[in-house]
Amino acid sequence: MKQLLVIFILVLTSISAMAKPPHLAVEQLFDGRYNKERTVRTSISRADGTYYRSLHITNNPGIIKVIESALRKDSPRAAKSFEQEGEGGRYTSLKIINNGETIDIGLQQYNGNAFFFIKGKEKAFK
Repeated sequence: MKQLLVIFILVLTSISAMAKPPHLAVEQLFDGRYNKERTVRTSISRADGTYYRSLHITNNPGIIKVIESALRKDSPRAAKSFEQEGEGGRYTSLKIINNGETIDIGLQQYNGNAFFFIKGKEKAFK
């Protein structure tokens, strides 16, 4: 009987852990800290159950380093990752699975500028 109770508690704990929101480091970049920054253009949209956020960074290496750091923090959670460098640019992408949905994250750097995005079904962020 005790074994059955322990197994039941473990199953409940596992299910609740899987259902937790992702709390990704990259999500924190959209907390409004760059809203008044002239070198950053922020876009946020929700359409057809998909949540999309992006940052366009122009000549601000400090912010690009913050984004790179957040990507490194989230990379252990990625089901897939990809990096490519060459011809004056660099691209990094992560695919993170949460609540059975995929969250796509990407950073494209070129000539001191960058484009960063995070996209997924709203269910993935719950």
